[in-house]
Parts: sequence; structure tokens; C-alpha cells
Amino acid sequence: MAQLEVPMLAGTDAGVPRAMFDKLVNTLEFYPYLGISNEKIIDMATTDAARALGIASETGRLAAGYRADILAVDGNPLEDLDALRIVRLVMASGRHE
Repeated sequence: MAQLEVPMLAGTDAGVPRAMFDKLVNTLEFYPYLGISNEKIIDMATTDAARALGIASETGRLAAGYRADILAVDGNPLEDLDALRIVRLVMASGRHE
């Protein structure tokens, strides 16, 4: 039997103001129960989402020539997604929010 690959994304189409970011983190914290690693969850919310939306050539990763959308947190979300709740800096299009 052939295995089909279905892309999974994590995020929202509503935009996520800083005050509501915890609600997005709540949804991200569901995925480990499905056996998905924190690294893959972060990819699903960034690079995979940008690819699915057709904007991967301009955003979704940190690289020269890409939009500077950066979230700096206190802790390592690869070890504990709860670190995403302690936001220290948000930059959108290279500007501090």
C-alpha cells in the first residue's frame, strides 16, 4: 500500500497579535501528543506554512533577502514549546513590534 504524504501546518490565517500569541502556543502544544517533534512543529509554523502559502521565497526562514520576521524567546522551544510563551522580542519585516 502506498503511503500518501499530506502536509501539516501549524498556525492561523487570522494573524497573531502579540497579546494573543499564547493561544497559538496552546495549539502548537497539541502536536507532541501526535508524536511530532518540537523541531517539526516549529517548521510547520514557519517554513512549511510559508511554502504552502506560496511565499517561501520571501519569508519562513532567516536568510539574506528574506523578510526579517523574528520571535526571540526566553528558553529553547526545541526542548520545551512552553518557552514560546516568554516572548522577549518580536520583529516583523525588520521592525521591532
